[in-house]
Amino acid sequence: MGYLSRSAAKPGQKARKFKKVWVAVLIVLILAAGGLAVGFLYPERVRGLSDGLARLKNAFSFIVLGQKPHFYSLILEKNGKDYRITSHDVFEVSYRDEFVIKEVSTDVLFGSGVAVDIEGIGEKDDFGKLLKGIDLVDKAVLTGRAGVGEGKPEDFSLRVEYRGEPIASLPVRIQITPQDWLRYARSSGNQKVQIEYLKRAIAMSPQDTNVRRMLASLYFQAGMTREAIAQYQEVLALKPNDAAVLKELAKCYLKSGQNEEVIRTSERILRANPKDDAALVDMAVAWGNLGNWNKAISSYQAALKIKPENPVAIFRLGEAYEKTKQWEKAAEQYRLVLEKVPKADHVAVALADVFLKMGNFDEAIRWHREVVKRQPKNAAAYANLGLAYGGKGQHREEIENYRKAIALNPRDPVIHFNLGAAYEKGKREHEAVREYQKVLALKPEDPDALERLADLHFKAGRFSEAAPLYEKVLKTSSRKGTIHSRLGFAYAEQKKPALSIENYKKAMRYGVKDPEMNHTMALVYTKMGKTKESVAMYEKLAATNPTAEVLNILADAYMKEKLYDKAVRTYRKLIELNPKKAAYYSSAAYAYGLNGDLDRQIEYYQKSLKLDAEDDEAYMNLAAAYEKKGLFQEAMKAYTTAYELNPDSTKAARKIPQMKIRIIQQKQKQ
Repeated sequence: MGYLSRSAAKPGQKARKFKKVWVAVLIVLILAAGGLAVGFLYPERVRGLSDGLARLKNAFSFIVLGQKPHFYSLILEKNGKDYRITSHDVFEVSYRDEFVIKEVSTDVLFGSGVAVDIEGIGEKDDFGKLLKGIDLVDKAVLTGRAGVGEGKPEDFSLRVEYRGEPIASLPVRIQITPQDWLRYARSSGNQKVQIEYLKRAIAMSPQDTNVRRMLASLYFQAGMTREAIAQYQEVLALKPNDAAVLKELAKCYLKSGQNEEVIRTSERILRANPKDDAALVDMAVAWGNLGNWNKAISSYQAALKIKPENPVAIFRLGEAYEKTKQWEKAAEQYRLVLEKVPKADHVAVALADVFLKMGNFDEAIRWHREVVKRQPKNAAAYANLGLAYGGKGQHREEIENYRKAIALNPRDPVIHFNLGAAYEKGKREHEAVREYQKVLALKPEDPDALERLADLHFKAGRFSEAAPLYEKVLKTSSRKGTIHSRLGFAYAEQKKPALSIENYKKAMRYGVKDPEMNHTMALVYTKMGKTKESVAMYEKLAATNPTAEVLNILADAYMKEKLYDKAVRTYRKLIELNPKKAAYYSSAAYAYGLNGDLDRQIEYYQKSLKLDAEDDEAYMNLAAAYEKKGLFQEAMKAYTTAYELNPDSTKAARKIPQMKIRIIQQKQKQ
């Protein structure tokens, strides 16, 4: 028989052993009588006579023999309902539950010294106190004692103690639900922990699309794009037409560079909602990434028809126009963005840059000034200001801004290179050399800096310094013919004829057809003391193998030696070899002119222009010949044609009005 009261009985004084035995016997008899009465009157409270006798035996052992008391059951109220739990039962609890232990049944009379402790929550004695299941669930998760699904029965226990000694332990099963993992994920600030919690939630509820979306979003934020795509695809397998998920999936494909998938996914979105401007923008970005800028432009334009005020789409359209070199349209889009978002610094940078690309240096300067006003530490903006000033020929301002850029970013080889080029334009070779050397200190194999530095040494006659630089340039340069040609000259000046001839031959193999190079080759022989031999050699070659190459070199040699009659004969041989080549007639005409034969000069220039009517230089020379002959009307016509072919020709532009004056003067004289 058990006792449900927790009230402690006052201990009596010690009695003699004999008296104590009789008292115990009396108590047992009373308990037996009570047990029989209870069994008779309340059979549902006792599971048969055997249980009653067992309790009598246990009570006797505890009271008389001093053994540990036995635990029989406890009564607890959970969520407003009472439950009786024995040592054979498992107490189940979830995060929603609230419970209180109301009664404990043991051998202890009036329950004195009996305590109940729920492991992991509450205090040492939890009897009569309101306890919450959420505390147990949290404890299970934080201590790692709960796996996926339900906790094991032995994970936690409800311990019954008598005077600090355990007399019973009831297993507690903690119910872990998907909502618990979702709750932990939302409350955690650690992304990896959030992902792990959501994975557990999905393992318990694979069909929960909302949890999968949350996990996919976390994967995306963590840069785990492949895992995010897999989750979104799982959601779409359950909900194929979920527009929001399709949009998020398209973003994942964009981030991972799967542009074809972006386009396919966006098309799915647009089939369901043709007015979805965001899908059109994503598609446009993908087309741009694939290099199909025309389709990108069409998609951006379609998006802006739906939502004309979208500054992101307007800016991206500007970028697409810029990629297709539609500078004016790009600038127009950037201006529109700045009207809507005046503080968009990156758009101001883009507008400034596009004006620079257009060659609109005034606007480029104005907008780059605005950029540096907004971003005083922007080295690139100062560098671009330098380029714009350089485009206007304002070299002092160009250099000043390059220096500002270098002060902000001293390790940028491009800015040092541009400053070197600016110094070079300003004839400040010493400073140019210094800057190109700085480029090479930052980027030792930079072919442009190597070539520019070599050229400066070359022009200054420092051939021993130029040659090794040119040799380095040859390793990467695509202009090998030009470099070999310069090396040939440099080695010739260093009195290294063998290397000179070797490089000239290589220059010719790479397709260099500059007649001056052939002249220089002849000069190499001249410097070797074999000038006459070099000319004689070409004459011999022309006699035995009159190729166009040999005849060209020979004719040029005659021209240099002012042997104009021989030059004319050589050019006429060239015309015989190739009567359709306009340049030969022009060269012959030029030789006739130097020889004082204006009529033949005019005749051959006319022949040249019949073969190449687009040669503005030939028209200029023809006009000059007419002018010398006093044929000012014909000269003006030739100058006009030259100017039409080449509007940049300042000489032609200057000569036209001069000829008009000459014509008037000539008429007046007549």
